[in-house]
Amino acid sequence: MIITPTFTSGFDTNFGVNATAAKAAWTAAAKVFTDAFSDDIHVNITVDAVTKATVFGESFPATVSISYADLYDQVVAYASTQNDAIAIGPGGSMTATDPTNGTGTWQLMRAQAKALGHIPDDMTDDGGTTFGVGNSFTFSGPIAPGTFDFQGVAAHEISEVMGRTGLSGGNNSFSLIDCFSYTGAGMKSLGGGAGNFFSIDNGVTLLKEFNDSAANHLDTRDWAGGTNDSFNQFSDSGVVNPVSAVDLQLMDVIGYGRVDPIGSLIETVGQISFLRAHELGSGYGKSPNFLDCEVVVQLAEEPLRAFGFQLRADPNGPTRREMFDMLRSAFIAGRPIRLDYVTIGPRAGEIIRVANP
Repeated sequence: MIITPTFTSGFDTNFGVNATAAKAAWTAAAKVFTDAFSDDIHVNITVDAVTKATVFGESFPATVSISYADLYDQVVAYASTQNDAIAIGPGGSMTATDPTNGTGTWQLMRAQAKALGHIPDDMTDDGGTTFGVGNSFTFSGPIAPGTFDFQGVAAHEISEVMGRTGLSGGNNSFSLIDCFSYTGAGMKSLGGGAGNFFSIDNGVTLLKEFNDSAANHLDTRDWAGGTNDSFNQFSDSGVVNPVSAVDLQLMDVIGYGRVDPIGSLIETVGQISFLRAHELGSGYGKSPNFLDCEVVVQLAEEPLRAFGFQLRADPNGPTRREMFDMLRSAFIAGRPIRLDYVTIGPRAGEIIRVANP
């Protein structure tokens, strides 16, 4: 993933002598996300600064419409992590049935729509972030008393452009993050308000409490507070507000993850949990993870991913039969196997070599 800022002339003018330091801090905030996630997309953000006294940090994500059925299918197709496996699995927060019973409309943030394959990757602007220069910021190093951690504020706004924005029923519209809001086990709460919390397992586990937007009329999907955190609704001064582990967990389930670019050559080692050889000319899975193959393999260590190769009568037939024999022997013996594969989809790989680890 590449996050590209376009700093406006107003950013330079209004930050003045601090513009260079502010740009470096914004870039460092973006790097937190590019280091954490590997989606093969570009996220393009306009970055501005204003002198308006009431502005601290703001985001303006571009959105695209999607049906709930398509949203669910894309989330499943691009799931790539253990968090995703929980969210889309039995007892997960992402259900096949529209939680609005078809009465609501659904939106993705534009950057998020690219990560989920709903729209193609491009260099079009995906939204903006704006900061108020009337606030006292620390741009690097220890946070000075009475000042705010600018990198934490920037990460907060960048993440909203990326999809951490709750629509929560405004104009009868909802966003993917709203699917992970609960007030108790099995009690999904698409709107904002008191007692809403983040959960990926249908409300069984409270991971972090959301802001009480009914009380303060602010963002529904910022955190309520507690420990210092970039995603909190309110930032304390004089402290670092980092992007925490639960922040990255949230970004993971709303569309981002460990996704290798199509055509990448990858090596993986694990225990075979599923092995199947089926009729010639058949395939496995569906777009964008369709495998045109007869042999299908899954590993216990990568439950969301499927691997395969063909067993057809062609010059490579004898080699592939040897590969299949090695897989079958490893499966029967319960020993690990090494697969070298080329990614052909977010959750699919074409095996080119089988070997003992």
